[in-house]
Amino acid sequence: LEKSVEQAEQANISKTDFLRRMSLDIRTPINGIRGMVDICRYYIGNPKKQEECLDKILLSSTFLMELVNDVLDMNKLESGQIKLEEKPFSISEILKEVETVVGMAATEQGITLTVKKGEINHENLLGSSLHIRQILQNITSNAVKYNKPNGKVILECRELPPKNEKAVFEFVCTDNGIGMSPEFQEHAFEPFVQENSSARTSYTGTGLGLAITRNAILLHRGSIKVSSVEGQGTTFTVKIPLSYIK
Repeated sequence: LEKSVEQAEQANISKTDFLRRMSLDIRTPINGIRGMVDICRYYIGNPKKQEECLDKILLSSTFLMELVNDVLDMNKLESGQIKLEEKPFSISEILKEVETVVGMAATEQGITLTVKKGEINHENLLGSSLHIRQILQNITSNAVKYNKPNGKVILECRELPPKNEKAVFEFVCTDNGIGMSPEFQEHAFEPFVQENSSARTSYTGTGLGLAITRNAILLHRGSIKVSSVEGQGTTFTVKIPLSYIK
């Protein structure tokens, strides 16, 4: 009973800490919305440009709403109480959405974001598009955030040979940013962990992004690996098996 009470108290502390410090994952679509509003005002009298801005605002706000609802319930994600959806979605559409949302933040920081799609045999999939989008946004947002002026971020997607009647997708996110120390890499996926160095602590955030990402990947029975060199950059490799529409 004492252990249960202690775990409940720790969960409440973690959620309170999250609400106080906020996170890059939430600020990214908010900044995108604000930027699109300014652009929309600039193009008053140009219906085509305004419609493009409104579409991006709707996309960012929808994802923000879904993200907040899910992230605030991280305790359920960790405990496995969240059941993954089995709804149709397009992997290409997910990549476009991530490129749009994270791309706006990258442009603001002078970072070049490139999304590359390799050979894909199964375009139409079944699963939780929210979690797949969240996974990809988290790792690309981190790559943008912990980068250098005029830096580059590349997100690559390709399909691997199928396994257990599921399509296996590999996502590789590479940047030439500030990198991580070998010591920090051992704890990078722990909640609220940030590297104790002047380089990384100068950036704000809760340190929840990678923990949420890892938990979401494990729910899909996938894997994530990180390779990084201080001062040179970081590479995340994610593999996720997904059901496909036959």
